[in-house]
Amino acid sequence: MKKKTPPYALIGAVILGIIAVYAFFQHEKAQEAAKNAAIAAANAAMQRQLADAKSKAVTVSEIPTDVRPVLYATQPVEPGVRLSPAFFEKKLTPKNILPDAYTDGADIVGWYATRKIEKGDPLTPRNVGKSLPFMSERISPGMRAIALKIFTGGDVNNTGGFIVDGDKVDLLFTRYSEGEKYIIDTKFILQNVNVLYVPGPPVKTEKTDGVTPIGDIAVTFEVTPEEAQALVFMTHVKNGHFSMVLRSRKDDSELKIKAFVGADYFGDLKKIQKMSDKSTERVKDLAAEIEAKEKTQDAQGNTNETTNPTPPSP
Repeated sequence: MKKKTPPYALIGAVILGIIAVYAFFQHEKAQEAAKNAAIAAANAAMQRQLADAKSKAVTVSEIPTDVRPVLYATQPVEPGVRLSPAFFEKKLTPKNILPDAYTDGADIVGWYATRKIEKGDPLTPRNVGKSLPFMSERISPGMRAIALKIFTGGDVNNTGGFIVDGDKVDLLFTRYSEGEKYIIDTKFILQNVNVLYVPGPPVKTEKTDGVTPIGDIAVTFEVTPEEAQALVFMTHVKNGHFSMVLRSRKDDSELKIKAFVGADYFGDLKKIQKMSDKSTERVKDLAAEIEAKEKTQDAQGNTNETTNPTPPSP
């Protein structure tokens, strides 16, 4: 009997198949590992990017609602300098402070610094204005400004210390004898004169504002050229001095008042009372006239009212 030959070809084919399957699985395993490595690398890169972004991120806080933009000076500004956008910047400021500060640069471009402004100062009506507060700006066309030394009565202020810029006063002139032994007379020389400037420390009460001059002061008045001429002449009268008395802003009347001559009254003091009684009656009549005029204006409506009043100058 013939001996059979082993199926070497079949065995080899099986071995090759096993090797091929093993190689295939190894390849797939390598591919999966490479894929996982790529995914891991991508995740790591993404984490790094997120971490970097977080480190560079700017924390944005909520803007409080109880603030508003206010204009502040970016540099020192001298009085008289005209403002441009380069002089200020906006900063958020609590609403409960600086209520009158300017908030819109367009409102004040071209205006003037009315006093020295330091860097960082808020811009308000107290240091910024449409025009410069020079005395020449306050004089009415055709009028003149004159400063007169006003006698305040030494330690006693004849006006009570309550005259301020813009008030109206009457000017009186008192003459006295050589050596100031006795007063000759006192008379009204100008009435209803506009006060441009009163020097002196300010004084405030619950009802009034004013100044309390110490000693004789130089008050600046607005007068006509002819009045200025007469007043300058009278300043050279050796034995005499000016005084002023405050008058109501509602009263613009001018009266013919006889000079008070001491010699006419010292002999009979009852004349002073008679004069007082007569003037008191005149004042009552004037007060009644003003009251009636105001009632008529109230009934007709005030035609001088404005819906957008202009704020006072600083």
